Amino acid sequence: MRKLTLVFLLFFSNLIFCQVQDSDKKYFKFEYDTIVKKTFVLDFEKLFDKNQTKELNDIIDDFEKKTSIEIAIISFEEKYKNEEDFHKNTLFVANWIGIGKKDLDNGILIGISTKSRKIRIENGNGIERILTDAETKSIIEDTFIPNFKKGNYYIGTLEGLKKIIEALEKKLNDKN
Repeated sequence: MRKLTLVFLLFFSNLIFCQVQDSDKKYFKFEYDTIVKKTFVLDFEKLFDKNQTKELNDIIDDFEKKTSIEIAIISFEEKYKNEEDFHKNTLFVANWIGIGKKDLDNGILIGISTKSRKIRIENGNGIERILTDAETKSIIEDTFIPNFKKGNYYIGTLEGLKKIIEALEKKLNDKN
C-alpha cells in the first residue's frame, strides 16, 4: 500500500508542479509548452493496449462533454490483502486526483486490481443521487466480473463503462 501511495504521490506531484490547466480544463500544459490531452484511463497493470486505452478515453471524454460527469478507470498493480485496503486506496485516489467537478461531486472511479481479484466503483456524492450503490453493484456483478473471469479485462471494462453511461443517461433524461 505504501509503495502504491508513493508512486501516486510522485506521479501526480510531478504533474501538479509542472502543469497549468487551460480554461476548459481538458488539457494539461506542461513545461516547454507541450500540451497533453487529459487522460481518464491510468492502466498501471497494463490490461489494455494503446488502442483500447484510447477508445475508453474517447468514450469517457465524449460523455464528460455531454454531461460534465467525469469517469476515471485505474488499474492498480498493487496486491491488496483485503477488501477494506482496496476500498481505502480507491477512495483515496478518487479524492486525491479530483475526479468530477468539485462543486458537483460528480466523479466516478472504476478501480481494478487483477492481482487481488478486486473491482470497485467509487461514486461521488453527486452521482450517488443518480445511480445507487445497488445499481452499481449490479453492473459490476453482471458485466465486469463475468468478463474478467474469462480474462477479458478490456471487454468487461468497455461493457461495464457503457452500462454505467447508459444508466446515467437514462436517469438524467428521466429527470428532464
